[in-house]
Amino acid sequence: MEKQKEDKKARIYNLIIVDESGSMKGLEHATMGGVTETINSIRSAQQQFADTQEHYLTLVTFDSQEGREPVRTLIDRMFIGEVKDFKEYSPWGCTPLYDAMGQSITALYEHIKDDEDASAVVTVLSDGLENDSHEWTAVGVKQLIEKLKNEGWSFSYMGSAHDVKGVSVTLSIDNFIEFAHDVQGVDNTWARESSAKHNYFRRMDEEYRSGRSRSKEEWVELRRALAKSYYMERVTPHHIDTLQPGEIFVFGSNVNGFHAGGAAAAAMHRFGAVWGQGEGLQGQSYALPTMEGMESMRAAVERFTRFAAMHPEMRFLVTRIGCGIAGYTEQQVAPLFKGCIKLENVALPVEFWQELGLDMKSF
Repeated sequence: MEKQKEDKKARIYNLIIVDESGSMKGLEHATMGGVTETINSIRSAQQQFADTQEHYLTLVTFDSQEGREPVRTLIDRMFIGEVKDFKEYSPWGCTPLYDAMGQSITALYEHIKDDEDASAVVTVLSDGLENDSHEWTAVGVKQLIEKLKNEGWSFSYMGSAHDVKGVSVTLSIDNFIEFAHDVQGVDNTWARESSAKHNYFRRMDEEYRSGRSRSKEEWVELRRALAKSYYMERVTPHHIDTLQPGEIFVFGSNVNGFHAGGAAAAAMHRFGAVWGQGEGLQGQSYALPTMEGMESMRAAVERFTRFAAMHPEMRFLVTRIGCGIAGYTEQQVAPLFKGCIKLENVALPVEFWQELGLDMKSF
């Protein structure tokens, strides 16, 4: 067993591969903003986890526009503290997805393959099927990904306007998101990705701080486990009869805390909700008043979002609050929970995710 050194750090190489083909036209600002948000998330992780991590970024874009290379490395293994915002993005041309993935993943692997403290987190965004690669095939990319997954690399695929699940399965990518092909979909999928990254880095930090001695093989096994759950389950079940320790049932009630029917009654009878308490944590439940108007509910959801952010040790299962007796629709209520997209410990109903532009099958 190798003894862990006190100053041992994880060197994490973040590889972001972004589709710049013509079908992304109209989504330029949302894409640049989303990539910049993700860069900021990595910067934040570097500051927060500086004692255990060093972060580097490679940013690659791809399309087959005449007059420029189809696969372009805009940032190459740069320390995150030196990276600027993403501002070079002009969609055009076809989609050499396999070449972009095969070339950039291989180049990064060649750079870090002999560093036992190095790992990689690979994120791919594409809104269309492969149609213009000349060097790599689906089979070749799949074989490469499977080899590197076995070595502890993490892969995620964010897709739209094609069979996202099918492409992910074909390439052996376990973590994928399907988003609506509009500004909201792009914005929210990058928010979801930034949240997953930060949660991955946080869990890595906890393991490095644990002081446990591990062999090289044990570190690889840890990274494999973290990578497999990169996108955590975040859809509230339709029916909840029991809760695990740390799980919180989030339900709609009223300011007086009269938990008389629906999810409120279930919360009181099963999960410790208190009659007369109209908002906040009570037992294994959390009440949100929904009967006093939309602005009142909006403010309550904002308070809940702040509370959930302060309690990562809890997992909050949000029900279809406001969509029963209160009489609101999912279209009205779901946007109130936009701030929860970045909270890995908050699950939302499938209908809310769909209104936020993200497909529940991805989670």
